[in-house]
Amino acid sequence: MRMTGKKSFSLTELMVASALVIIFTSVTFGIFTLVRKEISLNITSGNLQCDADVVIGRIIKGSPEPGGIARLSEAISYQLASVSELHFVGTDRIERWYRLSPDGKSIVYHHPTASGIRDEVIYTAPAYANLTLRFWIPAGAIYTNIDVGIDVGLSQKIYDMTVSGSATTMVNIRNHFA
Repeated sequence: MRMTGKKSFSLTELMVASALVIIFTSVTFGIFTLVRKEISLNITSGNLQCDADVVIGRIIKGSPEPGGIARLSEAISYQLASVSELHFVGTDRIERWYRLSPDGKSIVYHHPTASGIRDEVIYTAPAYANLTLRFWIPAGAIYTNIDVGIDVGLSQKIYDMTVSGSATTMVNIRNHFA
């Protein structure tokens, strides 16, 4: 008995349809992968940029101490111990400093506390991120009213690309002679 009025698909038509579905799926998957990668890179870059800004804020504002908050701009003297280490003496005549930790993963604030002098980690870089800290004095600066430059950089490798965030600022150290 023969069926009439029903058309079946040939093997060639099924193979062409399957090939088109596979092509469209792979193109769509490729686009989604690229978009996901781009979003990840942008989010990581934004997070690193935000972290760099936070670090700059913490360096400028100092840390709570027994006598209040010692601000870098209230130093009566300063000394660049290295590119990544700045020493300064506050109006209370106590030396403080900011430095990059030996492993290059944290920024340390050395300052007085109620129980004595201590090193406090004010920032630790995210896993797999590289952290740079650089202090610099601009050429022609005047000692009694000097600007100290601060650079904080963070970079991270993601999807075989280096993503970075950085913040740079100048802090005016008035060198109060109290």
